[in-house]
Amino acid sequence: MINYLSNYNINMNDLEEIKSKFNKDILNKFTIMESSVKDVLDYLKDIGIERFKLLILNRPDICFMDVNILKEKLAKFNPELIKFIFENEVDNLINFDI
Repeated sequence: MINYLSNYNINMNDLEEIKSKFNKDILNKFTIMESSVKDVLDYLKDIGIERFKLLILNRPDICFMDVNILKEKLAKFNPELIKFIFENEVDNLINFDI
């Protein structure tokens, strides 16, 4: 199902927490959109994001975004700021129209 998330620094306890937080519809979306989610997470990994649990738990919508649109949005901001927000205050991405 969503075990592929373990490739993004998500351990078994994190997976259980994710499974318990979301309803079946969201979990199915992670399964059905696996390729798109991987594209987004791979891109974020490439720009230096290492911690994905906060993102997945608080802003799963970002995981379902088109990766090219996400790239355009993030290109407008300082990469270090983006990295900090993704890893510490992911809810604040809404302030950046992300």
